[in-house]
Amino acid sequence: MSSVFYYSVLQYRYAQSLGEVLNVGVLLLFPEQRQAVFLHPERLGRIRKLYPKFAEKVIRSYFKGIVARTKQLTKQPEIFADYEAHPRQLIDNEILIRDSSALQFGEVKTSVLYTEDLSAIGEQFYKLYLSFYEEDEYRPRHDETYLLKEYKQLLRQRLDGLLSREAFEQPITVKPEGTSFAYQFPFAWQNGSYNLVKPVSFDLKLEQSINEKATLNVGQFTVLNDYAERRNARFDVLVARPKDRKLYKPYEQAVQLLANQPRVNIIEEEKLDDYSQKTAEALR
Repeated sequence: MSSVFYYSVLQYRYAQSLGEVLNVGVLLLFPEQRQAVFLHPERLGRIRKLYPKFAEKVIRSYFKGIVARTKQLTKQPEIFADYEAHPRQLIDNEILIRDSSALQFGEVKTSVLYTEDLSAIGEQFYKLYLSFYEEDEYRPRHDETYLLKEYKQLLRQRLDGLLSREAFEQPITVKPEGTSFAYQFPFAWQNGSYNLVKPVSFDLKLEQSINEKATLNVGQFTVLNDYAERRNARFDVLVARPKDRKLYKPYEQAVQLLANQPRVNIIEEEKLDDYSQKTAEALR
């Protein structure tokens, strides 16, 4: 008998009365392999265009929670055994309760396990149900200039004119003692530590480019470590992921490499709003 796996599409219902449904995620359950995988789009522009007032932060928090729960389930194979013949109950009891909220998993369907490569199945299901989120109009590259501009705008909005434009136009130059090196940071602020802000975009086209950029920045932070220790400084690194999903893994490895450096704090693009709020609170 062929092995099987189960899948269910996460659907977003903006208004129950309208009866309109959008697919926003896919859950894959592999009972024999004792694995659960949740796929979702990073870009939600399609929903924003249809429903400008939709609760994006709420949806992203659901995404984060479901991803965390599926990873936890994969580490607890005994739970799969309890629901081996009842995938619907596994979803309802362990992942997302069925209620009247806007996000709900649809019908659970069964498919033959046509390959042992589970990641390949994931890619195919993403293309089948969610690839249209990547087909929005051309999105300019989210480079360092873009990241810094977004951060500036969010911060100015929160400070409501309390921060002058000149504050962002005077970069901070750091010269590590005993070296001829000099590094510039576009902005800095204090809240117990001296926080030096640096945008580092990985919105690139090649894995090698991502690796090289990560390595270059690790080298710079290594040189600056003594300076950071003396000044009680922290490096707040604003990062952007690549548009190509195939580069997500090297991107995550690059971010982890940076995060492992002493006194480096990673702020991914979707966290810029929260980070600007923390900055504003310290500057008021």
